[in-house]
Parts: sequence; structure tokens; C-alpha cells
Amino acid sequence: MASEQQVREYWEQNPLLAHEVTTVDPIERWHYLDHIKRSDVEAFAMHYWKFEQVAGKTLLDLGCGPGWLSVMYARGGAKVSAIDITSQALILTKAALDVNGLEANLRQASAESLPLSDQSFDVVVSSGVLHHTPDPSRAFSEAHRVARRGALGLVTLYRIGILHHPLVFPVVRFLLRDSGARHPGADLGRESTSVADFVRQYDGAENPVGIAKKESDWALDLVAAGWEVVSVERHYFPARMVPPLRHAPRWVRRILDRYCATMVYFTLRRSDAVD
Repeated sequence: MASEQQVREYWEQNPLLAHEVTTVDPIERWHYLDHIKRSDVEAFAMHYWKFEQVAGKTLLDLGCGPGWLSVMYARGGAKVSAIDITSQALILTKAALDVNGLEANLRQASAESLPLSDQSFDVVVSSGVLHHTPDPSRAFSEAHRVARRGALGLVTLYRIGILHHPLVFPVVRFLLRDSGARHPGADLGRESTSVADFVRQYDGAENPVGIAKKESDWALDLVAAGWEVVSVERHYFPARMVPPLRHAPRWVRRILDRYCATMVYFTLRRSDAVD
């Protein structure tokens, strides 16, 4: 398994969407990021993030990346703290906040060792991040530690599903090659050698860590860290990288979410029970 230092170095050089975005202008970058979030997988999960329910609450954006969630929650009135393992992510998040006239407390740190006090936050969110840590279970425990009793947790992770089944996966790779579909930074249909390698390359061929599990296995890990699983959603991503799906109607996307989901969205609660 790759080290945390390797993870940090990769994401410093390849912040989220770096393989797609060429502009360095913060306003153009923000508009591109916001468009992608609203038109791709998050278009089917806007309700999940509960942006309208955070006013006045302390909120941790764990692995803020380029800052979309930090902006959305700050816009909703939350007192946002954003943490990322890379300095580059914090630069991008600060630019996104500035463009929108918003503020947040930004700090560089590892999700596996948070420099934060116990029970500091009413809400802890992490969007597609903790499956990139060498030890996700440790990150789950740290997120739980800094959450107040009764706090809400929203965590999304890579999901192993039907597309990764041993009988289906070779067909998926063939269809990717045949359709010309490519994830930015990687040619999954040609370069991946296994399901684990396929998932790892979702964020680029050189990405050192990308872990996917069945949602039941992720749920066990989260419960072991102290979280209560309240509900689960499943979503397919990212349709924009598969040419036949770029302009698919919503009902097609709903079918993909139901049967071919590649992400699992957990709604969690920190128990009020005494530790």
C-alpha cells in the first residue's frame, strides 16, 4: 500500500479535476467546478448534502479538494472548517471562497490524524476522499472523534457493484475500449489490469490509492469506528466520461444509479451513547 506521503505528493501535483481543467483563472475554474458538480453525479444527490439545514452549525469539510462543498455550506450559513492533505487544495478552496465572497477556516492536515479537538463539529462531511487514504478506518475514527454526540456525518465512497463482478468486468473494459470512453488521466479500458487497478485509476493512472468496497463492508468499517448508519444512497459516476451517456435523460441515470452504482453515499450519526 502506498504511503501517506505518496498520496500527498500525487494530489499536490494533480488536484481534483486537474486532468480536465486547463484554466488557472479562479472565476473560470469555479464556474467549471460548479457546472460539473451540478450536472454530473451531484445533480442526483443535491438533497443528500442538506445545504439548507446547516445555518449556524459548525461543519468540517474533510478533504475539501477544490472547495465546492465548503462554498456550498458557507453559502448556507454554516461555520465551515476545511481540511485537506495538500496545500494546493487549500489554495483552490480559498480562491473559490473569495470568488463567492465567503469565508472558512482552512487548515492542511491528514484525515488520519486531525489536529482538532474532540467533539468540535455538528456536521462532518467528506465527498469521495477517504477511499484515497491509506487507512480509511483510521480516518473514519478521526471523523467520529471530532464530531459532537448526535452529529450528522455525510461520507461518500467508491462502491464495488455489478460492473466489477468477475463475469461483467471484462465486458465493461471491452465497452470502454470500443466506445472510446476515457477517464481524464487514465485509459481504464486498456490500462487497468484488475478491478482494484481499475478503481485506483479513476483519478489518474498514477494515483497511488483508490479503494472500493461493497457498501456492506464500508458500513461495517464505519460502525466499527463508532458511527451509526442512518441511510444509504447509491449513485453512478461519471456519465460525462462515457460518450453515449453524456446527454442521457434523467430516467437513464436513475436506472444506472439503481443497478450500476459506483459510489455509495452514507448518512451517519454519531451516537449519543457515552463512549
